[in-house]
Amino acid sequence: MAQMVETLKGDESRSQLLLAQAVYGHKASTSLKERLFAYWFQRLVYTQIWEDPVVDMEALQLGRLDHVVTIASGGCNALSYLTAQPGKVTAVDLNHTHVALVKLKKAAIEANLSYEQFFQFFGVAQSRQNVQLYETRLKPVLSSDARAYWEQKTWFKRRIDMFASGFYRHGLLGQLIGLIHFAARVQGVRLEELLSQSDQESQADWFDRHVAKIFDSWWMKRLCSSPMALYNLGIPPSQHAALCDHEPKSMAQVLKARARNLATVTPIRENYFAWQAFARRYDPTGESALPPYLMASAYDTLKANINRLHVAQHNYRSALAEMQANSVDAFVLLDAQDWMSKQELKALWHEISRTARTGARVIFRTAGNDSPVDACLSEALSVIWKRNGPRSESLGKKDSSGIYGAFHLYEYQA
Repeated sequence: MAQMVETLKGDESRSQLLLAQAVYGHKASTSLKERLFAYWFQRLVYTQIWEDPVVDMEALQLGRLDHVVTIASGGCNALSYLTAQPGKVTAVDLNHTHVALVKLKKAAIEANLSYEQFFQFFGVAQSRQNVQLYETRLKPVLSSDARAYWEQKTWFKRRIDMFASGFYRHGLLGQLIGLIHFAARVQGVRLEELLSQSDQESQADWFDRHVAKIFDSWWMKRLCSSPMALYNLGIPPSQHAALCDHEPKSMAQVLKARARNLATVTPIRENYFAWQAFARRYDPTGESALPPYLMASAYDTLKANINRLHVAQHNYRSALAEMQANSVDAFVLLDAQDWMSKQELKALWHEISRTARTGARVIFRTAGNDSPVDACLSEALSVIWKRNGPRSESLGKKDSSGIYGAFHLYEYQA
């Protein structure tokens, strides 16, 4: 037990260091807000990822020998990429909590759970049987660092008990969504009613009649002006600035527009992101749209390829620096570049270029419309990396999450 505690403390310290470097480590001066965000983001933030892996896989066109390097976050993307059967998926994250979550999901697959058990654990995520499964099946195959995380007690319960009480209600984002649901009910609005709308037109009408007024309320404007609330959304100060530069109005109005897009971008039965935001869960029957890794039709493929997933707590650029030249085919950066200084962006793309094979692809999202990359590429790198504008715009419109300003696909032209 003492060794597990020391392991956990080491992972937490590493998170603190890596996040500090990512948020303000390369800047000449830092603000109090940036330091607060780096501290706050050490916790469990995302219980699921908010980038659409279906769009990612359409953009990346993964082949059987491809090596994908991705930021892990909640792991829904890394695991979903395995359904395309690439040669290798490397998932890295600054935050030890997200690494522990991906390792837990990987252990559940390695433990050869039935699909029904796996879906109960990560699809429904609200049963005491999940804790029993952890003890008997997952714990024996889980790494010591992940075990230390899930077995640590917080508020007199172990973290693994979150899967008994409703895992998707936890995490910083889950807690903020819960607060918004509570406040909506005070105003007589039950956000889960979105799920009963018959089509996208009805979804939009329902949102405009019931949800828009919540974002227009004084308390929501106050909440959205709070740095801590935005940190729960995973929005650092630099990304806040990008949002406001792109949409020069109050943050409550910016978030209202993004929430409306989330509620209406696809028919509700096809959008598991909207289920999580408006119902705080997935469809427990498994009949609605789910992340690819949670679909019954993909489970055998997932089990057959789980040994191709490698998970580590690491800075993305540093992880690439340890890889051989010309060894990566697909790079997935989520929205991390919104955080980065120009110096860090240049260093990152130097490593991307060194490790990229001919024909490599890079994808990422941004809070605003504009890509931060072109202005940071050297003259030599700007020749070999080109943004595919038409495909970027087309794929961005398909993204079921609907909360980002733009999707970007860069392709290696050498």
